[in-house]
Amino acid sequence: LCSVRYTGVAGAAFRQEQHRRTVPPGQEETVTMTVTYAEYQPHVGDQDALKLTVAGAVQETGQVLAKELRVRLHTPELTLTVRGGA
Repeated sequence: LCSVRYTGVAGAAFRQEQHRRTVPPGQEETVTMTVTYAEYQPHVGDQDALKLTVAGAVQETGQVLAKELRVRLHTPELTLTVRGGA
């Protein structure tokens, strides 16, 4: 897991996990990774995204498969309602 600047330049990885799974043909498996704000905040700026890269190998053939997922970070909107005179 690393940050990606708005220019497309990726930062250094700040989190790595390794999971070994055997997935039978035609099956799928989900692996969940929770990342807290405190963990990614030091690595991202105002217009950055997070990039998750996942790789796997087919044991019988040695073929390597990889997939990337970019998660765009957005600052939540803040709405203020004034009650009474300002």
